[in-house]
Order: sequence, then structure tokens, then C-alpha cells
Amino acid sequence: MIYPDNVEEKLGFDTLRQQLRDHCLSSLGQAYVDKMHFLDHYDKVARLVNQTDEFRRILTSEEVFPASNYLDVRPSLNKARIEGTFLAEEEWYDLMRSLETMVRIDRFFKDTEHDYPHLKELLTDLQIDAGLHTAIKSKIDEEGRLRNNASPELMQIRSRAQQAQSQLRKTLDSILRKSKSQGYTPDEMSLTIRDGRMVNPVQAEHKRRIKGFVHDESATGQTVYLEPAEVLDINNEIRELESAERREIVRILTALTDTLRPHVEGLKASY
Repeated sequence: MIYPDNVEEKLGFDTLRQQLRDHCLSSLGQAYVDKMHFLDHYDKVARLVNQTDEFRRILTSEEVFPASNYLDVRPSLNKARIEGTFLAEEEWYDLMRSLETMVRIDRFFKDTEHDYPHLKELLTDLQIDAGLHTAIKSKIDEEGRLRNNASPELMQIRSRAQQAQSQLRKTLDSILRKSKSQGYTPDEMSLTIRDGRMVNPVQAEHKRRIKGFVHDESATGQTVYLEPAEVLDINNEIRELESAERREIVRILTALTDTLRPHVEGLKASY
């Protein structure tokens, strides 16, 4: 059947479409709404009406349907297809939460498949590999960061870095207290970071009384930010550990992306 070009406006469907878009939980839903069009096949219309009625019943029932983390991770999946690439931690976090929602949806309809048979049909293309989901959760924590135990090497590096940071803080606190007692540092000032290194603020007139390296000075020039000689080695060790951590993170994320790659096409079909 041929419809006039402005049939949507005449029937008010353009307004309805915008209202639907406004209530979508994600860009995925909005894209689906944008593709909606009039149908003239009874079977298709009947199927969609049945699906709509079933979802209305879900919304008005006491059953809890997954209603969060409908994230569009297709750009990340496309990126993962390329050999040698790796997904960043925040991309894994989105993918992990998206997969968790898919798992919960699948579980919901398995538990209620006789109640919502028409909606259950929509899961035909849903491809979830439980092993992949578990592998991601074993590496990425609930805040989207790589877990300390993602590898023995990462755990060791972070443990050593934590010990070095603790030693650095303890040493600098002692130096700062002494500097304040000698009048080299005003009482209201505290340790700070300059050039990625923890430093001690010292009045410029006293900077030669403490051995170390000046990283910066205040806008007025009255205060310099000095790295005491006693902590140079510790700061260098921390820098080296930070570099080692970055390398290990890249290695882990690359290996995890290699695990994901064979599942990319199936996952894309699920979206």
C-alpha cells in the first residue's frame, strides 16, 4: 500500500515517535524507534501487538525486568575485531555491564517463557557465552578498573608500588615536620604533587638548606616545591613501577581482547 509522504504528521505519529524516543533508556532504543514504520501485513502487525501487550503486562506486574545498562558497545566490538588492538578498561566496563543485562534478560525469559512467548522469540539471535562473561568479570572489577589479581605480575607490581608509596609518604612527612619546626615551611602548607612526584613546599629563601631537586615554584615565587634528596630513589622506583604497571595492563587487556575477538560477530547480532 502506498501512503502519502506526510502520513506520519497527519496521524500524529511523528509526535508519538518523539515521545517514544524520550522514554528510551539508550541510543540503541532510540535508533530502533527511528526505524519504525507503518506495516500492512497482518501477521507482522499481530506479532508486534502481542509483543507490546506482553511487555505491558510485565510493566504492570510485580516482576522485575532488567532496566539498566542498555549500552551501545558496538563501536568497541568493531574495534576488537582488529588484530593487535585492545579495549581500554572503560570499554570493558561498559561491555561487562551490557553483557550482565543480556544475561539477566535471558534468565528472565527462561523463567517466564510460558508467560511471554512472543517476547521470548526476540531472543532468537541472542548469543551469550557464559565463559566470556566470566572471563571479563574475573579481570574487571565493579568500578571498571582492572583487578589487582588480574595477573600475578600485576598483583606484585601494585603491591610493591603501594609499599613504595607508603615509605615515600612516611619519609616526606618526617621531612615536612622537621622543615616546619625549623621555620623553612609555613605551618599551613602540606605535601603536594609536582611533575607526578610528591614534593615538599619550602620558602624560597630557605631552599638551599634542604638538599634536593626543585620541581616548581609558586606564582609569587615565595614558595618552591622541592623533592628532598632522601626520596629521589623512592620516587624513581615508583615511576618505574608505574611504567611496569602500564605495560602489564596493556598485556592483560590485549589478551582479554584476543579472547573476545571470536565472539564479536555473534555479540553484534545480539544488539
